[in-house]
Amino acid sequence: MDWRELTIEKWDRLTGYILLVIGITGAWSSTHLKMGSFRHPGVGFLPFGLSIILIILSLALIISRWKKGTSSTPFWSHRNWLRPLLGIVLLGLYALVIDTLGFPLTTLIFLLVWMGVIERIHWLKMVSVSIGVTLALYLIFGYFLEVPVPMGFFK
Repeated sequence: MDWRELTIEKWDRLTGYILLVIGITGAWSSTHLKMGSFRHPGVGFLPFGLSIILIILSLALIISRWKKGTSSTPFWSHRNWLRPLLGIVLLGLYALVIDTLGFPLTTLIFLLVWMGVIERIHWLKMVSVSIGVTLALYLIFGYFLEVPVPMGFFK
């Protein structure tokens, strides 16, 4: 079967199976760590709990998409795959240039392009949100939490 003929329901089931394997592997791996108790958890307690939640949610996804007679719409209709692909490319470019251009400038450009090209937001809202989010992130991480962020040209 051609992958383009797979429906959303089949892709969801496939995703559920992949997440189920990840959850089972995580739960099994975390049993090798010290669990501790509910009041005094060990290092394996959180990974085990999160793996159990992942297993439950993946089973719910598999079961909910197993119904017969659901609409069979293609997963990627028309050219809807371009926006997610562009988002992945933008994130990759962001990671590549953040050391050179610095956190503030890279984040501002990234948000402007994301909201302008991918989300297609009105320009005034796009500019104001981009500036506000960039400033807020820098203040939170660079100033208050004193996390060293790359400054690029602003050194």
